[in-house]
Amino acid sequence: MNSQQIALLTFALIFGAALTGFVIQRLLPPQHLSDQSKGAVHLGAALIGTLAALILGLLVSSSKGTYDQAGGLLKEMCATYEHADRLLANYGVEAAPIREQLRHSAEKMIWIIWPEETVQGEVDGLPDRVATKMDLEGVYNRTSLLKPGNANQVHLQNDAMRLMGDIIQKRWMLEEVVLGGGISFVLLVIPVLFIAFIMLTYAVYAPRNTTVTFVLFCYAACIAIAVFLISELSSPLKGSLKVSSRQVHIALDEMGKE
Repeated sequence: MNSQQIALLTFALIFGAALTGFVIQRLLPPQHLSDQSKGAVHLGAALIGTLAALILGLLVSSSKGTYDQAGGLLKEMCATYEHADRLLANYGVEAAPIREQLRHSAEKMIWIIWPEETVQGEVDGLPDRVATKMDLEGVYNRTSLLKPGNANQVHLQNDAMRLMGDIIQKRWMLEEVVLGGGISFVLLVIPVLFIAFIMLTYAVYAPRNTTVTFVLFCYAACIAIAVFLISELSSPLKGSLKVSSRQVHIALDEMGKE
């Protein structure tokens, strides 16, 4: 279930609970709608509202942490790409094919993560994630097969291989963050059910008029938007709020220069 579907389901559940409260209000005997009953019910609703707010706060914090972690890893990878490219450039013309392959592997990140930025016809089919990882390993292996002719080239080769290994490690870490991220559907359902119950109890004692109905509609919409943001932030490399590709484009502009 994607973020839009989760948000729509949240809205339907919360606003539906409010409308159900209006129906229950019509069915209850008058003595059940007294001020004493209203006070007791609202006291419990306030406690549940506090619990729901705490859970939503924890979910926002967790989702934002996942989003920031993915963005940080991506920035570190781009900087390492640029550094490795400069080391290979200083190595000499023997490393030129490896630099081209390294740049191509960086381009594949855009093709996979941001396919909407790929010009139609620019690539013959989008590469998969396994092929991208194998391409990075191929760059590492080709770098290890270089035949340095002096001490400086030995030093550059060793540093380049270390950076290649760092890129591969961060590539795996990024995938772990993405595949291991995401908010459990159960964790989202619990606070939504709490809020739906609160809306139901308030609607039972609220006046049945257009103003109250519109306000409850807005409440449900705001909660649905908040749940949408939580779901999107927990999936940093997909959806409408994925991390920016600007850092990758900056790295590609720098790579390949003499």
